[in-house]
Amino acid sequence: MRFIKLAIISAIVLFVITYLFSLIIPSQVRVSRAINISAPKDSLRAAVSDLQQWKSWNELVNSQDLTNKQYTDQAFSSDQLTVTKKSLVGDSLLTDWQQKNARMLSSGFVWLGEDGQLVLQWYFDIKLRWYPWEKFGSIVFDKQLGPSMEKSLGNLKKLLENNP
Repeated sequence: MRFIKLAIISAIVLFVITYLFSLIIPSQVRVSRAINISAPKDSLRAAVSDLQQWKSWNELVNSQDLTNKQYTDQAFSSDQLTVTKKSLVGDSLLTDWQQKNARMLSSGFVWLGEDGQLVLQWYFDIKLRWYPWEKFGSIVFDKQLGPSMEKSLGNLKKLLENNP
């Protein structure tokens, strides 16, 4: 009986310590990538704001795991993912990404600079609940999204710099 009490108390103490440690991790995570692009601002704006053009450069929507892809200038949809354009204001585009059976992610593109020398930043904002396993899981978001974001931005750079 003493062994069972010790096991239960140990499990509770371990959960409380894990929970308290998870409070150190922020409740919102931003995964961000940026790239310098030598292209006219209008070309960049068109390539980023028209979701139909994403099929020529965006790795996340061109994934082979996605089937039944449909592109419009306002949205992208497939059997697993829906991307909706929220707003296009000035030099920024905001989108919502909804994966099947997952929560919605906010994403955005911001471009700065003058024609010929632009900096494009792409980010995902991920809001986390208080669950310790969710907060610890957020540590790998950068490793999951980052490489695809970098490759997509590289594809966009090649596309715009070769076809200004």
